[in-house]
Amino acid sequence: MAGDVPLLERLAQLPAVPVEQAIGLIDNMPEPGGDPVIGPLFGTDDEGNIVVNPLVPAVLEHMQAKQDATCYGALLEGLTGIWNAAVRAAVVQRLRASGLPPDDLLLRLQKLSPTLGFAAGGGETAREWLADPFTQDALLVQQCVVRLLFALRAMAEARGGELVTPS
Repeated sequence: MAGDVPLLERLAQLPAVPVEQAIGLIDNMPEPGGDPVIGPLFGTDDEGNIVVNPLVPAVLEHMQAKQDATCYGALLEGLTGIWNAAVRAAVVQRLRASGLPPDDLLLRLQKLSPTLGFAAGGGETAREWLADPFTQDALLVQQCVVRLLFALRAMAEARGGELVTPS
C-alpha cells in the first residue's frame, strides 16, 4: 500500500525536480508569506513591506550553485546536516559527562566518524566548534531547515501537478 511506503522512498520515486523550481517558488507565488510550508520565512516590516528571513537568499544561492542539483538531493543534504549536528551534540554530551579532559575530547572527536565533520578539518575545526557548539550548529541547522522547506515545497508542487493532471 502506497501509504505504508516510507516518505523518503515515496519522494525518491518522484521524477527529479530541479532546484531551480525551489528557487522559483517565491516568484510563482502571489503571497509567499501565506504558504503553510515556506510562509513563516516571510513577514512584513512596520511599513508593511515584505521581508524575508536572511537565511533564505543565502540558502537559495547555495542550492543554485550546484549544477544539475535536484530537490531530493537538497532534501537529503538538509537532513544530513541536521543529523550530523544532532549526533555531534550527543557525542560531545556523553564525552563531557564521562569527565574526559578537553584535549582528550578533541582527540576523540577527530577519530570519530568523518560525518561529524571534525576528521577532515583537523584539530582547529573541532576546537572552534567546542568553543561554542550551540552557535556553530544552530546556524547549520537553521540553514538545513530552510533548504528542507524549499526542497519539500517544490517537490510537493510537482506532486500536486501530477495529482491534478489527468494521465
